Amino acid sequence: MMIVPLAVPAHGVFNGESPGDEVPVGAVEVTMTGTGQGSAVTGGLPPVGAAFDPTTGYPADVPEGYETDNPSFAGVITTVDLEGNTQQMYCIDIRTSTYAGLGYEGGTWSESNVPNIGYVNRVLNSYYPEQPGLPAGAPSDDVRAAAVQAAVWFFSDGFVLQDTDPVRPFTLAIVQAVLLAGPLAEPPAPDVYIAPPVAAGPVDGVTGPFTVTAAEGAELTVSVPEGYTLYTDAAGTVPVTNPVGSGIQVWVRSTVQTTDPVVINARAVVPVETGNVYLYAGNNPDVATAQKLILAADAEVDSTAEATAEFFIAGDLAVTKTFAGAAVGQQQAISLTVDCGPAGQFLIEIPAGAAAAVSETITGLPVGTVCSVTESTTGSTSAVTVTVTLPDPVEIGEGENTLTVMNTVEYNPGSLLVTKTISGSGAGLQDDILIHVQCGDGILDETIILPAGTASGEYTQLYENLPAGTPCRISEPTSGANEDVTVESFFTGDVSIIAGEVQVTGVTNAFAPVPYTERLPKTGSASTASLALAGGGALVVGALLVMGSTRRRRK
Repeated sequence: MMIVPLAVPAHGVFNGESPGDEVPVGAVEVTMTGTGQGSAVTGGLPPVGAAFDPTTGYPADVPEGYETDNPSFAGVITTVDLEGNTQQMYCIDIRTSTYAGLGYEGGTWSESNVPNIGYVNRVLNSYYPEQPGLPAGAPSDDVRAAAVQAAVWFFSDGFVLQDTDPVRPFTLAIVQAVLLAGPLAEPPAPDVYIAPPVAAGPVDGVTGPFTVTAAEGAELTVSVPEGYTLYTDAAGTVPVTNPVGSGIQVWVRSTVQTTDPVVINARAVVPVETGNVYLYAGNNPDVATAQKLILAADAEVDSTAEATAEFFIAGDLAVTKTFAGAAVGQQQAISLTVDCGPAGQFLIEIPAGAAAAVSETITGLPVGTVCSVTESTTGSTSAVTVTVTLPDPVEIGEGENTLTVMNTVEYNPGSLLVTKTISGSGAGLQDDILIHVQCGDGILDETIILPAGTASGEYTQLYENLPAGTPCRISEPTSGANEDVTVESFFTGDVSIIAGEVQVTGVTNAFAPVPYTERLPKTGSASTASLALAGGGALVVGALLVMGSTRRRRK
């Protein structure tokens, strides 16, 4: 073993005291402690920056133009987590050194930026130490570990063993088998999560919730730096007591009342699959970069997850619904949507029949947020129409801000259908029939005339756009009875206009002929069997809308 000064390019893995002192870093999951099985090897590397393609096969010897590189150690690197669990790693970065005491944190393949790492993962999952005793035929685990590390370096860095190196036959067999089998996919990351990754809240309140989970229900330790505290309730009254169960929700408070964001850290010992990458956590000010490591065998690792809590100066928004109009209280349920952009959307439900002003307050909105309100459901029905008056958007300032939405509720108009039925064996012998229609105080005042001789049948007259609640009645000043016929009249009664509906009222005339022996002598000609408007109106043909009328109607 040897220590290589930082000024000299280091090749391979070197174990020794790191230059400088480590400092606490929250991201550290494992610490490099030394080396395990392995041995020295001899070989060469392609020049820095030169391309290499391991899929073309393992060269018969170190290619011409390669730089000589004889790592004093090729094999397993050992690490330990905060709970004392040990792990076995391999190097995937031959040109960079590592030292005992350097801290590492879990990373992704893309973050490692190591080429051909899928083939590396195939090596790891197929050979020592994940598969004890492989490659077969090796005289010891030291040789197996060195052969596996050399194969890993071939894919990650282009490293090729000399044809005289005793480890070479085993590395060659590994490379050939792995090229035939193909690469493996990236394994899942350690199952420790905090969700969401970022949340924001008012500086004078709490931010959250953050849900922390770990594989197999493992207990977690959740922490924040000094100046911040964690709670298990949204009110921020119940402090977190570690360890906590998987799935717990936590909230963060800034006890120093600063808007500076804070990183929440969750730790748990969970299973980690072979092939996960570990990257230098930067816990030594004198070491800028350190070797990249990859997990050589499944292990239990004290793994971490992080999330960020942000804090902002907040304001409140009072959203008020007011009502006006003659039909207030007759509307159905109302839905308001308050859109505050990135701060969220808020739904306000107002039950049917509300008459007094209704107000709800949205708290903890970041100052500067712009909020607008829309009314997706107005409460209009067939009986009432609701007219909505929306305010302009408001920019949230400190303290209370307001948005007021006015709903004007008015009754919809209704209609009156007047029916006249002429029946009996004397139908057609009658004189003019006059029906007087009166609704409210001058809203509708009209006389319908059915000319003398109108045949039996049903005749109707529709009056629309009458105010809801208006009382209507009909009378028959002239029934059409004469010396030839008698009449018996049947009225359906008074009605009141209902918004959005058609109210029906009418009168039926049953005519019976007077015996000839009882009739008086006639003079003049018979009246026409048509229905005309009184005062010389229009002639209407058919069974519907054929009643003439004179009207005095208030608009």
